[in-house]
Amino acid sequence: MVEISLIKDAQMGGQEAISEIFEKYKGFVIMKTRSYFLPGGDKDDLIQEGMIGLLKAIKAYDSDREASFKTFASLCIKRQVITAIKNSNSNKNKIFKQAAGGFFEGEENNVSYNSKSFVYYNPEEIFMGKERVKNLKVHLEKELSKMEKEVFNYMAKGYGYIEISEKTGRTAKTIDNTIQRIRKKMVNIQNSYERC
Repeated sequence: MVEISLIKDAQMGGQEAISEIFEKYKGFVIMKTRSYFLPGGDKDDLIQEGMIGLLKAIKAYDSDREASFKTFASLCIKRQVITAIKNSNSNKNKIFKQAAGGFFEGEENNVSYNSKSFVYYNPEEIFMGKERVKNLKVHLEKELSKMEKEVFNYMAKGYGYIEISEKTGRTAKTIDNTIQRIRKKMVNIQNSYERC
């Protein structure tokens, strides 16, 4: 249990107080992050996010409220970790969405470091999103050539023009032309959805 005076000292910028709280709560942060997975990261990255959540808890804790510091810190740690995971997933799909060339326009990007940690979707939104992705995969399988599929898969993994060029043994100009063809085909897919 952390003393209120230690938290107040940390809130005033006392580095020793912050370090002491970090030391006392390190095991707690590890325990809270154990059941999560961060795409493209490892356990240390999750623990680091948990420590950021702990720092936010220190700064925002109000001892006049009924919740104990540990309860409040637990919530802040969990929110920070979930936000990091959502951001990681969002960045993973960034190139894919760019390649879609407007296919995803109008969809709200619910993940940013400035947004709230929790975003809720109703069952209809979840179902429609899954259906849309499933239909997109079917159309892409039919419409894209073998080379376009290869380039698209690299794009979806976050590779840039030069990296795709190096991995496929093709010129950057060829990759650029291929990406332009993919975008046009995706616009056609989008237009076919709008006609339905």
